[in-house]
Amino acid sequence: MAAVVKDGVTDDLYVDPPAVAPRTRWRALYFGKVTKVDTKLQAALVDLGGGVTGFLPAKHVRRAGADESETRSGISELLQSGQMVLVQVKSEGRAGSANENEKMPRLTMKVYISGQFLAYTPAAKQVTISHKIENEEILALTARLKGAGGWIVRSPSEQAAPDEIEAEAKRLQDEWQSILDAQEKLGDKPGLLKEGPDAIVRALTDYGAGAFEHIYAGDKKILGLITDWCAAHLPALATSKRLRLFKPEQGAQKLFDTHDVYGTLETLKENVVPLACGASLVIEPTTALTVIDVNQGSAGGHAAANLEAAPAIARQCRLRNLSGVILADFINTGTKDERSRLLQAIEAAVGEDGANTQVHGFTRLGILEITRRRRTAGLAENLAK
Repeated sequence: MAAVVKDGVTDDLYVDPPAVAPRTRWRALYFGKVTKVDTKLQAALVDLGGGVTGFLPAKHVRRAGADESETRSGISELLQSGQMVLVQVKSEGRAGSANENEKMPRLTMKVYISGQFLAYTPAAKQVTISHKIENEEILALTARLKGAGGWIVRSPSEQAAPDEIEAEAKRLQDEWQSILDAQEKLGDKPGLLKEGPDAIVRALTDYGAGAFEHIYAGDKKILGLITDWCAAHLPALATSKRLRLFKPEQGAQKLFDTHDVYGTLETLKENVVPLACGASLVIEPTTALTVIDVNQGSAGGHAAANLEAAPAIARQCRLRNLSGVILADFINTGTKDERSRLLQAIEAAVGEDGANTQVHGFTRLGILEITRRRRTAGLAENLAK
């Protein structure tokens, strides 16, 4: 588990489930075999090896040499049973419940491998640059990346030196070649080509490892893993004093005892979240969506309570790793100005979320619609295992 602490408060959590096989991890790459083509679902079932089957929708199938703007065809025209495909886990599977069947991991053939500054998309051609980047030197450098494959230039590159970006581009291309070599060795046998990132690496890449004031490791083994990762991605950080082994002030103290990370984890088992103003959030997950109700409680005014609730909702989405459709019912949002202020507050609060979070606005009933892309299992799913 990895925790991101901001201003002394746990602001984000990254949790891996217990090591229960078989399992897949978000962004893992597989060489799989199509076992079934379903024209009703417009999707294919893909054997990933090790007893794991993934779900590949037609819209995520890529034909060799096809232009991304090309009109999509039906699944039966794109794939056939027995065909070998290189796929990436787009979202992890979900365990079944009393009212829901187990969901297979969702796959895509539009694969990419990511670094700190860049993401390499071997099958694409274009270079996509974050709108946050204004550094002219970086913009000029990324324009030269056009060639073999496509690139996504991530916002942390704004603070990087050109030679760091060029070195990462070369490393990602070398990594892709090693993936292709591993695929060739598998022949017609399905199997794993590259494991997806664990909780620690997800935290480092989502926020940009270089942006952290300090990175603490709970023991020497974890410190070694982080140091090795930094040596490959951010060599300067690997030898920096910002990367430290946690040394307890008291004999039995653990890393997550500081900043009350364990205490925060315990509160996430409850569905009521108190706010400083006297209001509270009531979080109710269902099979189809998550409903978050802002309860006024003892708060003096509803406008101030709503504005305090907005960043709290975004924080709870991160901490609990909520995904899918999220409906937020604020207190008495009748006026246009109030809704506009709330929209600005919630959009600012979700702006740095590593998971793709979209704020869609208010419904006619005054309920705010949010969607957050599923990548890994939610906290409740992991705690239940």
